[in-house]
Amino acid sequence: MDNEYHNLGNSLQESGKFDEAAAAYKQAVDLHPDFSWSYHCLGDVLVKLERWEEAVCAYKKAVELNPDFSWSYHNLGDALLKLRRWEEAAAAYRCEIALNSDFAWSFCNLGDALTKLKQWDEAIAAYLKAVEIDGDLPRIYDKLGFVLGQTTSDLKLVLEQCQLQITPENWEFYLQLGKNLGKYDRPNSAIILYNILLTIAPDCAVVSAELEQLLKQQEKCVSTLASSREIVAQKPDDCWSYYNLGAVLSHQKKWDEAATSFLKAIEINPDIPWWFYYNLWEVLVKQNKLDEVENLYRGVIEAKPEAFWPYLNLGEVLTRQGKIAEAIDCYQTASYQQTLASIFVKNTGKMPVTKTTDTVKFPNFIIIGSQRCGTTSLYTYLAQHPQILTPIKKEMDFCSWHFDRGIDWYLAHFPLMPEGEEFVTGEASPSYFDCREAPERLYSACPEAKLIVLLRNPVDRAISQFYRLRELNWEGRSLDRAIKDEIERLNQNPEYIIGEEPGNYLARGRYIEFIKNWLAFFPKQKLLILKSEDFYANAAATVQQVLEFLNLPEYQLSEYQNANPGSYLRVNESVRCCLSDYFKPYNQELEEYLGRKFDWE
Repeated sequence: MDNEYHNLGNSLQESGKFDEAAAAYKQAVDLHPDFSWSYHCLGDVLVKLERWEEAVCAYKKAVELNPDFSWSYHNLGDALLKLRRWEEAAAAYRCEIALNSDFAWSFCNLGDALTKLKQWDEAIAAYLKAVEIDGDLPRIYDKLGFVLGQTTSDLKLVLEQCQLQITPENWEFYLQLGKNLGKYDRPNSAIILYNILLTIAPDCAVVSAELEQLLKQQEKCVSTLASSREIVAQKPDDCWSYYNLGAVLSHQKKWDEAATSFLKAIEINPDIPWWFYYNLWEVLVKQNKLDEVENLYRGVIEAKPEAFWPYLNLGEVLTRQGKIAEAIDCYQTASYQQTLASIFVKNTGKMPVTKTTDTVKFPNFIIIGSQRCGTTSLYTYLAQHPQILTPIKKEMDFCSWHFDRGIDWYLAHFPLMPEGEEFVTGEASPSYFDCREAPERLYSACPEAKLIVLLRNPVDRAISQFYRLRELNWEGRSLDRAIKDEIERLNQNPEYIIGEEPGNYLARGRYIEFIKNWLAFFPKQKLLILKSEDFYANAAATVQQVLEFLNLPEYQLSEYQNANPGSYLRVNESVRCCLSDYFKPYNQELEEYLGRKFDWE
């Protein structure tokens, strides 16, 4: 009877009836609990159903019963990766490799787990072994370039330890690896690799050209660093001179000096909204400096308990330390102070809110994007409406990058709502628009929220985003190089959207993909799609359109000043044409899908 259930499970799985197949395999294991293959097949079906925890249990039972079957270890590792249980995943892949050392994906996936654990040298060895077996694995060059960009180990030593030799057969791989080392800010390692290649083939024009370009970039880096140090010497009391020096140092992987510069910037002016500058936090986390920042802000708050920004910045520090409950308390204090001030300004004579009697509500509206399309200006104009109370910061990025921090963390940013008053609140996180998980997450938390999206000519949006990140010292590449890198990345994985770090200049402009994703969860009447060019041409009219959408009374501002302007020289026409050609099919599909013209040609 147990074989019948097992065979039934096989048939149902082949037919795509995974729920029924899971039930059949469970019957099989109930009747014959010592048959490892039924557990393995049950795990496979549960993976297809994305029931990761149950799949892990099934695979663990399979390897317990048959510890010599490598494939169960591999699938167990895959399920554990999905659950972000990196150490357990790495252990599972090592067990598989001990049984079968010829499967490239095992080494590649082991490298993924080790990368998450920041065990860089071991990850490098795993990826290089994967390449030795199969050099055509998707994104393997990006992965290797990234981990080599994190380690401080000497490249020659890494190659010697991995016992890999450069030969005519693997020449192309090492050439591509050199390019990725340059892309991930390891120019010294790339230069070493290119010099090794030139000792083998001194007349190779491609290697010579890449080496020459890197040497020029290094010369520019030296000049930029010297200039930043000179500005600090001229303005030793200016927080921005230290911040910019820290950003330059971080680009060049000089982490200790970068952390020192960032700490000095915070010390000079703790009231700056430092939570916004992700590269600052990246360095402080990497160098274990969060305790110092926490102590600094606690001292500031003790001296100025009525402060606002120090509470918010301390909340950010505590959040990154995993002290969510303490962070929430800081956010709530900052929110209370801001709400109190806002109500007095907007409603003179009204009773202030209290922490005990008033409540926090979910946002009534959310500006979900897109980046560099006018979201900051629109949010700024709406914040001045007498019936809108804003959260303590514009971008929480909860449904995109910080969902693991929990709903209480999110709500702690929002204002207390006085009883009997007709206030509304809303936030603006442009990272939501292109995050594939955001629509479902937001719908589960705030299904009644009204959504606003601004869409700009994707060519102008991409260029504007690039130069904005250059201005913030977050992007160190040229525009040409950034576009080329992203085209390569998207060719390997068209759906690959990276997180906070620079990139996505092209991917974020494929609006049609994201609009469809949002409309799969929210009805059309909940989504207001605005054209950025119309907003720029007549901000007052667009704001009035938004107020009508939110059922709020008209409110005119004395002026509508651009709240987040960008400026840069006109880019080369060939770059614009390249971008225009790339976006053309996506723009056409968007117009057909929405039944409206955007005229972005």
